[in-house]
Amino acid sequence: MANDYQLRESILRQEYNQADSICISYPKCGRTWIRHVLGHYMHLQYGVENTHRLNSLKENIKARQEAQCPLVSFTHDNHSFASEISHKEFDKLQIKKFIFEDIYKSKKLIFLMRDPIDASVSYYKMCKNMTNVFEGSFEDWLSHPIFGLDALAQWYQIAYSIWQEHQNSCVLHYENLKQERYEWRDLIRFVTDENVNNDWLDESLQARDFASLKQKEMKAKNITDPDSDKLFVRQGGRDYQFELPEHIQKIIRDHKQLDKARQCVESMV
Repeated sequence: MANDYQLRESILRQEYNQADSICISYPKCGRTWIRHVLGHYMHLQYGVENTHRLNSLKENIKARQEAQCPLVSFTHDNHSFASEISHKEFDKLQIKKFIFEDIYKSKKLIFLMRDPIDASVSYYKMCKNMTNVFEGSFEDWLSHPIFGLDALAQWYQIAYSIWQEHQNSCVLHYENLKQERYEWRDLIRFVTDENVNNDWLDESLQARDFASLKQKEMKAKNITDPDSDKLFVRQGGRDYQFELPEHIQKIIRDHKQLDKARQCVESMV
């Protein structure tokens, strides 16, 4: 009998195999935001359903294919299992290589990058307060074999190595997406192979901005506190590490592989 991990992997493989493009990101790098904006833009361009589920096995993919709308999947690779399988099974995962590397070779790849520590702090808050995947302190988190600094640095370096070898990819940086338009235009051109309609892009960004997504989630979950830890949509920041206790900052500064991972992110353009 298949366990939770095997079932989850089988479902993901089905989805990724039918995708035209796959976006790879570490958790909490802006994936949900990109899905919503891109889904809105595709709705305007192709007349398909306005949804963030751009290649879900649960949706009417046939209608999207008939409209010649590209199918886009999103993955955290190893961490795509974090909230979907048992804690016991998830703790067995090792970040030594990406699970779906064989599929990535034949796909257009989008790399969505964010400063590793900013992503890690945000991921910790989600796993601690919302999904209840992790129960310890942030210091415990940093030494964890799946979530900690060693695995974090390795995840980013694996992504970098795949990017170096891949011939058909697009790189996005969370920090740039929050401030500039050029990477949004790069994303749309890459996914659709069409010129960008700036009016559609403006409408998509306005319709799917942070405030709108947050209000939708609060209404769906019947949450009245906009600062609730139970909300998945939260305003992402940067330089979280400088708000951490000094001894935690020192652990981060002294981690050589993490510094190397940051250099990888900076070189991905």
